[in-house]
Amino acid sequence: MQVEYAKAKWSEKFLVLDLLEGLKTTLRELFKPKVTIRYPEERMEPADRFRGMFKFSYDRCIACKLCAVACPIDIIYIDVHDEIIQEGEKKKKVKVLDRYDIDVKRCMFCSLCEEACPTKPKSIWLTTKTYELATYDRNDLYFNMQELEYWDDRPKFTGLPEDDDVKRIKGQKQIAGGTE
Repeated sequence: MQVEYAKAKWSEKFLVLDLLEGLKTTLRELFKPKVTIRYPEERMEPADRFRGMFKFSYDRCIACKLCAVACPIDIIYIDVHDEIIQEGEKKKKVKVLDRYDIDVKRCMFCSLCEEACPTKPKSIWLTTKTYELATYDRNDLYFNMQELEYWDDRPKFTGLPEDDDVKRIKGQKQIAGGTE
């Protein structure tokens, strides 16, 4: 049984046309003005839809634990206890939030915790413009309720550890400082 293939068009035989089509983006970007940013001193503002670091509001939170349930990797830790409050002649049972911690080093910033929050406006939201969370210690990426509530900006860079703090094995060279 013979199979007949469709004949190739003349434009498919020439790779030059494919090459020109691929260079279309390059030529379009060639004449646009270039943007240079001196990164540590100057920073670009992220887009409006950017999902940055968490912000938390203790006043808005109703301690429903829906954000912890919605988190696919279980990085939100919430502890709640019940209190009975006397309002006039009635007693009212109220949930009190004891602990609200997030382990950001494992977070994938999926925003499912924000979507699960039933309060209006949200008690947890990911609209901060902070994207720099680099640190030398992993424990610095574990945030409690107070740190999340008063989150203003990125963590300040304190610099590299001093030479006295670096422990070296005898007979080995120090790579970062360039001295032996």
